[in-house]
Amino acid sequence: MKRILFFLVLILLAGCGGSKIQLNNGTGMDLSSVTLSIAGNSETWSNIAADQTFGSDISIPSEAATILIEWEAAGEEWSMEYVTIDSASIADRISILFAFEEISVNYSF
Repeated sequence: MKRILFFLVLILLAGCGGSKIQLNNGTGMDLSSVTLSIAGNSETWSNIAADQTFGSDISIPSEAATILIEWEAAGEEWSMEYVTIDSASIADRISILFAFEEISVNYSF
């Protein structure tokens, strides 16, 4: 029984490894949609709460690339751009906090 429980926990942990890109809504308001675009690839989420963290596995190019984050709330739209570092593609995780007039990007290697 202990072996079965051990393997179930191991499988659960492997499946919950998380996304390479973690985004956090630092706008202070609930958003109706958020779109992340990197090098021609994009992903959209709906109904993102204030301070909610969510993830994506969009591939990052091996050279510096522009990240575009667009969000909408109460019929208004905003966007922010950021250029990645050259080694972003080899990062284990990229954390992005976006808010009005600022974006913070952290890389974990």
